[in-house]
Amino acid sequence: MKTRHMALFVTVSIIILLYAALAGAAGFALRVNAGDTASYTDKAGNTWSPDRAYTKGSGYGFLGGDTVDRGEIPISGTDDPKIYRTEHYSMDAFVAEVPNGNYTVRLHFAETYDGIDSDSPRVFDVKIQGKDALTGFDIQKTAGGSQKAIVKEFKGNAVTDGMLKISFVARQQNPAINGIEIIAD
Repeated sequence: MKTRHMALFVTVSIIILLYAALAGAAGFALRVNAGDTASYTDKAGNTWSPDRAYTKGSGYGFLGGDTVDRGEIPISGTDDPKIYRTEHYSMDAFVAEVPNGNYTVRLHFAETYDGIDSDSPRVFDVKIQGKDALTGFDIQKTAGGSQKAIVKEFKGNAVTDGMLKISFVARQQNPAINGIEIIAD
């Protein structure tokens, strides 16, 4: 009788652990307003966390680069221009500590640097979990001009080690990003 109860206890414990693991990933959402120093709530009621450097155990952040706030410039193609008025640029990567599971990643861009027209285009690659997401990406060309918001979405990014990594590789000028969303699938 004791053996049967013990087997039932072990089975129930395994089911509870599996459910907890799945539920942890299912409710996860991280939104980061790149380049901003404070949290922001968008028009849909979503909270965007501020930009920060990544250190292990901090939850999220950028590896390398710098930030800029362009002030109250006009941004078309969005109901939330605040997200696109700040940016993180010249970074190597963005890292988020997340529960294991599958994630949708949304990358928010708008070309706001006025030197891009005169110097040369900004072209870079983006990898998510080591896989090519954007190759030869030119924000201004893709958006159809400067100060125009564009969002690129990538579904089904598997995490098995508790870390989601987005890498940026410069080709011409420096990579730049305005916002990152990581949402459990």
